[in-house]
Amino acid sequence: MGKQDDNQPAALRFDGGNALFKKPLMARPEEATVAEGIMNIYTVMGYDAVAVGVNDLAAGVELLKKNPKMPWLSANLVDDEGKRLFPASVTLTRGATRIGVIGLTGATPASQSGVRAADWRSPLAAEIKRLRDQCHVLVALSNLSAADNAKLVKDYSVIDLLITADAARDNVAPHPEQKPWVVQTMSQGKSLGILTIFTDEPSVSPTNWHIRAVTVPLKLTMPEDAAIANMVKNIQTAGAAR
Repeated sequence: MGKQDDNQPAALRFDGGNALFKKPLMARPEEATVAEGIMNIYTVMGYDAVAVGVNDLAAGVELLKKNPKMPWLSANLVDDEGKRLFPASVTLTRGATRIGVIGLTGATPASQSGVRAADWRSPLAAEIKRLRDQCHVLVALSNLSAADNAKLVKDYSVIDLLITADAARDNVAPHPEQKPWVVQTMSQGKSLGILTIFTDEPSVSPTNWHIRAVTVPLKLTMPEDAAIANMVKNIQTAGAAR
């Protein structure tokens, strides 16, 4: 992200949610152990923001809070009293550019009590109002339903980038002429989405941004990061021992 002539644009790492479990069912102990390991890997990889998804809640909110470095976001996930359970948004800085990121949760597991996904529109509007004048770029991380994501695209064009986690869709490339840009990569680590957002203008708000997108299929033959590979091995061992 940066001016078009930047040689080394600053990287950001985002996830639309549903990263920890395959389904929103009551998680077994060994699955929870693997989920803890996934959170540890995300923090080592330096993820900047991850939306809380229905699948992520399969072992309860408490599991997600066990790793305080995991950058969970949800503007509309609340307890029985309506209290927000995670930060609604975060403002990130890369050089002179400020990026506002908002998380939206689509649902909660039927097996979990004391937590619910409230209507997303009011908290989203509130976060947009708070961040719009402070940030050069607005990003929404959403695991809402396809219908709700369509409403978001129609009604909140002030958002620059929408990263979704829709299990019914595979890779989604942005249409540069359409705002918000909507993007998604396949679930379960099958591909990596790389976006380059750049501008020919100084960093002012609002900024006329441009976008390029590349999707990289991930293969077992690709080189491994030794530290991450060792963490994966430890997770597999711990999960098998439960």
